Amino acid sequence: MNKFAFLQEEREIRRKKALEKHRRMSRLFRENRFEFERQRREAIKSLIESAPNPELRKRLWEMQARWDQRMQSAGSSHNRLILAEAFFWDFVVNQWLPTLTQCANTLRRSDSVTQ
Repeated sequence: MNKFAFLQEEREIRRKKALEKHRRMSRLFRENRFEFERQRREAIKSLIESAPNPELRKRLWEMQARWDQRMQSAGSSHNRLILAEAFFWDFVVNQWLPTLTQCANTLRRSDSVTQ
């Protein structure tokens, strides 16, 4: 088996696992919100604790605490969805795009220096 086929097979296995996890969590959300929330928090904890250094873990925990606080003060599920969308676009416009632009400018400058 060549490397490309192996990578595709691995990707498909990960995809199937992710879909199964999504189905399970979706069912839990509908049937047992308390257990859903417990498992959601455990998944968040596992992800944050897997960060490579303590400084990054601390920043991620702070971000998660801010997110939880904002979502709790939202009220209805519709308001939480609107807030999540607003936070997403705020992040894209005010943090991600400027950082991406800065990286592109840095690369352009380094290209002009090497030519």
